[in-house]
Amino acid sequence: MSELALLGGTPIRTKPFPLYPVRGEEEIAAATNVIRSGHLCAAMGDQVDAFESEFAAYCGARFGVATSNGTTALHTALAACGVGVGDEVIVPPYTFLSTATSVLMQNAIPVFADVEPDTLGLDPNEVKAKVTPRTKALIVVHMNGYPADLDGLMAVAEEHGLTLIEDCSHAHGAEYHGRKVGTIGPLGAFSFQQKKNLSLGEGGIVITNDEGLASKARAFRSFGQLPLAFNYRMTELHGAIGRVRLRRLDEQNEMRIENARYLDRELAGLCGLAPQAVRPDTKAVYYNYVIRCAEKELGISRDRFVEAARAEGIRLPLIYTPLYRHHTFQVQNAYGHGCPFSCPYYRAPDDERPRYEDGMCPVAEQACDRQNIELKVHPPATVEDMADVVAAFQKVVAHVGELQRR
Repeated sequence: MSELALLGGTPIRTKPFPLYPVRGEEEIAAATNVIRSGHLCAAMGDQVDAFESEFAAYCGARFGVATSNGTTALHTALAACGVGVGDEVIVPPYTFLSTATSVLMQNAIPVFADVEPDTLGLDPNEVKAKVTPRTKALIVVHMNGYPADLDGLMAVAEEHGLTLIEDCSHAHGAEYHGRKVGTIGPLGAFSFQQKKNLSLGEGGIVITNDEGLASKARAFRSFGQLPLAFNYRMTELHGAIGRVRLRRLDEQNEMRIENARYLDRELAGLCGLAPQAVRPDTKAVYYNYVIRCAEKELGISRDRFVEAARAEGIRLPLIYTPLYRHHTFQVQNAYGHGCPFSCPYYRAPDDERPRYEDGMCPVAEQACDRQNIELKVHPPATVEDMADVVAAFQKVVAHVGELQRR
């Protein structure tokens, strides 16, 4: 019988990995105090205001505008910088759906630009090639907590008069040349959804150093004096819990970094597998730890490797696919009647309209289809848990020949 669990052997790990997030008495006390106050709405209480100020200060920004979730934070940021009907916004295809659908929510058109091969951040050269007279903004995603090339992207944005929005939903506390991400571009947007590095269950925020942008974001977020505004407010419960958890963010990020460094060391030299590069002079915070699979060198497909590692008791979700494959971009009918893609105010010639089809972003397709393995390294998991990951990976690599034959 084979040693591989997939082929009948004993798995490396049989117990589940620790659940994330862990919440304790401080969060319970904060939530209880809000309930006892009777002020659950931010318009009546003070917790969201305090959280906005504290999170902005943590990042090194002057203003924070809290929202109901990360999607509404992105929508608010786009509205604040004036994106609207007929505009194009350049986005990466390797990200969560909201990065692109938030553009549609503002009746604008997402244009996908490919990512860099090594770090999988939005590629400035690809962005530059996609700029048209209709381009209004670009959204860079610090995917999986790895900072992207902000110098290169800001240069393109400044050259063409574009607003750069940082989608930091995976990158709370990540740094670029000593500055927190979200503060290099004019606007940064964060999600506080259950799985995020700063986990409140739900919630989002826009940060900025521009008082005018902050004022527009606040008006859009909560029925301000605009042609159209929304109720995207965060609740007092989320604000109170956020204040507690923000105080622990650096400590919990350091646990992620310790786990990642352990994996860097222990997986080094393993045939066909290599950690994703971290851009020099940046600090990654590892929403996911990314391993790059070289199928030819490994001798089996990425998917076959993942199947075998899962059988050893290792959680390896394969989540991401290039966004332009999603149903939304295939049917191109977000609001009925083909809008906003067929909007008469979108005046792109037929040969310049974005086509959402395979082959348009080959680097992202390679990463999603054949290369990336994304691993959770969040606390309370420790290096002892990561040791099981390493043992499972080593075991599968050592028995690749059996997987080739069966």
